[in-house]
Parts: sequence; structure tokens; C-alpha cells
Amino acid sequence: MLATVARPQTASAAAPTGAVARINSLDWTKGALVLVMVVYHSINYSAFRPLAFKFLPFLPPSFVLIAGFVVGAIYSARYDVGTWKPYARLWVRGLKLLLLFAALNVGACILLEHNVADGLFEFADRSGIVFLSGNGREAIFEVLLPIAYFLLLVPGLLWLRTHAAAAIPICAIAVFVLCTVLERQGLASVNLTLLSAGILGMALGLVPLAAVDRFARKWSGVLLIYLLYRLGSWSFGEIYPVYLFGAAASVLVLYACALRLDMSAWTGRQLVLLGRYSLLGYLAQIALIRVMVWGAGGNPRHWDGVIAVGMLTTVLLFLLVHLVSALRRRSRLVDASYKCVFA
Repeated sequence: MLATVARPQTASAAAPTGAVARINSLDWTKGALVLVMVVYHSINYSAFRPLAFKFLPFLPPSFVLIAGFVVGAIYSARYDVGTWKPYARLWVRGLKLLLLFAALNVGACILLEHNVADGLFEFADRSGIVFLSGNGREAIFEVLLPIAYFLLLVPGLLWLRTHAAAAIPICAIAVFVLCTVLERQGLASVNLTLLSAGILGMALGLVPLAAVDRFARKWSGVLLIYLLYRLGSWSFGEIYPVYLFGAAASVLVLYACALRLDMSAWTGRQLVLLGRYSLLGYLAQIALIRVMVWGAGGNPRHWDGVIAVGMLTTVLLFLLVHLVSALRRRSRLVDASYKCVFA
């Protein structure tokens, strides 16, 4: 859900802060995650809802993890963290996501209550759980909040790294241990769990991309890691360590696929474009599925209905992304409006 830049040629912390080219393999991976999310929500809004949580539990943390990976790969290597500009950029993006999340949930509460005042009171009643623990599925577009928290936290992590090179990995380990202990004591927090995925992703992003690519090109290692995740899930269930490991393993599998595909081919270009609009795609696919389910009179109770919803959502999603991309090229107003909300 973050912009992606080209592979750094050096690890210089004094690299320029201007815009640079994107990494197609990472954009493709984000686009693939959006498509898997379409499958996830198509099942989620059907009579087969439990299957989505059983077979695709890695999706929510995967979005946060890849956002963290992009931040780790970019800001730690290509931006001068001795100046205020990268910190300000991250804070602004975090605040935008936080405001977007709040606005969407306020709107949802107003629609639920059919009244502005009652909707605001409903949102206020939910806000304690929503913004603190995140438990109970009291909010919509839940993934946006931990990503916003992560982006607001990143400047502090980057500052720590200027004083101690191992600061970010140490923080990732500390939060991992904390979440594991809290889960064992029955005090797990969804927001903290997803936030930890972002910090882990940032720590992994510090690994040179060339080294990541070399490992990802070897299917034996990639598939072994994914097999270990599935064995862990089968043996222990989706406990926190398995849950987080599953996110990393699943993103690695998709990234390994991206490295082997022709990004200049038509299908490759479509997923790369979707990845560049991953935040818009994430929001739009949930809205499209909800509208279709509502228009059909309720959640599908047969697989043909689930497949139809998923396929139609996918088609409409790609059409929307192409439309927005074309309008941005043709209109400065549209481009500025898009950047104001999503960039």
C-alpha cells in the first residue's frame, strides 16, 4: 500500500529524497495480494465464511508486512534520515490513513444508524475498542489502522537506527516476544499483532534486495519455508508466531513468482498496475463485494454465487484502476485529488 522504488545501488543514507522508479516485482506482489483479498472477502461474505479464516488467515498481516518491507528497503537506504523530510513524509502518510480509516468508519456508523447524530454516538462507543485493541471486528477496513500506526511509528524507529544499527531488528524481536506473551495470557490485541507484522517487515526490508532476490529465485528454499508454515498451522493452529510466519512465507511465495514472470506481458502489466493502486484496490474490492451481496439480497449460499461475486469484483476492480490511472494522466485535478488521499 506504499509506493515502491527501484532497487538501491548503494546503501548510502544520504541518497536523494526525490521520486525514483518503482520495483515491478514488489508491485506485482501487492497486486497479487489484492486479488487474493478479493477471494478472501468473496468467501467471507458468503455462507462459507469460516473457510476464509481457515485457509487464508495470512492476508491481513501480509498487507502490513509488505508495507513494512517497502519502508525498510527504501527509507533506510535511499533517504537521508538526518533531515526532517522523510520523517514528515511518513507522518503525513500515517495521518492520512488514520483520517481515512476514521472517516470510513464514521460513515459506516451513520449508514448503520440512518442518522448522523446516532451514527457519531455509535462510532464514539466503538472507538475505544477500535483504536486500542482492535478486537471484536468492530470496524471496517481494519488493516488501514495498524498500517497508519506503523507509519507514525517509523520515524522513531529510523531515528533509533541512526544511533544503533540493530535497533529495528531488536524492536521487531521485542514486539514479537510481547505479542507471544500477551496471547498466552489471553490478552492478545489485533492492532498490536498487525503492527508487529509491519515492524517485522521493516526489519526484513533491511536485508539487501539483491540477497532477497537470490534466495527467492530458489524454489527449494521458498517452498520449504511455506511448507513449514503449513505444518505449523496444522500442528498448532494459527497462533501468533505461526500467523506472523505465515504472512512472511506467503509474501515470499508471491514475490518468488513475480521474479519469474514477464512483467512486460499483458497479465504482468495488469497486476503491476493493480499493485501500484493497492490501497485503492483494497478499499474498492470490499465496497464492490458488499454492494453486490446487498444487491443480491444476502450472502451467497452456493459456490457458484461466490465465484460470480469474485469474478465480477475482479473485472470491475481492474476497470476502476485503469480508469483512475487514465484520468490521472489527463487531469491535474484528478491527479492532485488522488495524491491528497492515497499518496
